[in-house]
Amino acid sequence: MLIPWQAAIKQRNYEATGCGAVVIASNWVVTAAHCDVPGLGDVVIAGTSYIPQGDFSKLDDKYKFTVIKRIHHPDYNSNSKFNNDIALFQVEVDRNLFDVAQPIKIATVSEQRDADDDFSNTWVQGSDSKANLIASGWGDTVSKGAFPSDLQVIKLGGIPDGKCNNTMANSDYFVCADSNIADLIKDVCAGDSGGPLIWQNKDHIADTDKGLRLVGITSNGADCKVKNDNQNNPFYQLHGQFTQLSHYRDWIEATIHATEGEGDNSFSLNAVPAPTLTKDPFIVVADKPSAKTQPADSGSSGGSVPLFGLFGLAAIGLIRRKDIHQK
Repeated sequence: MLIPWQAAIKQRNYEATGCGAVVIASNWVVTAAHCDVPGLGDVVIAGTSYIPQGDFSKLDDKYKFTVIKRIHHPDYNSNSKFNNDIALFQVEVDRNLFDVAQPIKIATVSEQRDADDDFSNTWVQGSDSKANLIASGWGDTVSKGAFPSDLQVIKLGGIPDGKCNNTMANSDYFVCADSNIADLIKDVCAGDSGGPLIWQNKDHIADTDKGLRLVGITSNGADCKVKNDNQNNPFYQLHGQFTQLSHYRDWIEATIHATEGEGDNSFSLNAVPAPTLTKDPFIVVADKPSAKTQPADSGSSGGSVPLFGLFGLAAIGLIRRKDIHQK
């Protein structure tokens, strides 16, 4: 599996995913706080890149994990500018996510500084830039009138904090990213919320995990349909924002430790085993996707919105927001 830490959260009343998530410990995934809503159920799917949207009976039970606890950041406010858009979901303790999936290391504060330097040195506004980030999910593509069952993976360019075009811009809380190809719209979309944004630490490229680090989870950005249909209007071309994980390492460790209640044995992210990868996603994933996709109309009027709903990451031509699917 190319992205073995990728997970998803099932919708409560429908055979479809609603948000992404990331495996970070044996019984824990991290996701966006705005994914902690009643419309999403109590099942996390991990360890597979194929989720049969519309018929989960075709999905082996070994990939389905029951959620027993949801904890969103105490300072998250759904009416705010997406600050602290992070949540932890704990799955059943008598099972182990590592039986089917692998975790990814969360970037340290020092590594995030290195990533920021990388973005500053490679981002060229209005021109092609280096693809130094990868996002993934099962969000909206609507290229064939259905949501993808196969995991979608896309390369993006990291944007320096001072050049981030987003109404919610705050460098303490977010990593900013967008298409690294000037004339090609690439982005995550509705339904990709909570999914991973990874960066490669070149100092550790020889390690078993190829130096891959989780720098962010999908949070907010422009509406996919609106962005795609208004390519010449800067107001609708807001950059994507991803919750910056290095900022929350201490909260993650303290929350997991307090929940598991293992006495003086504090939970440490540094003790989580690194994944063993046979392929480097930054080599395997094409910079220009092989097919263009058309996101669905969300009915949004524009502006920065959460990337949440029944839809997700398109290979080309997207962005974010879709409410839980209703019939």
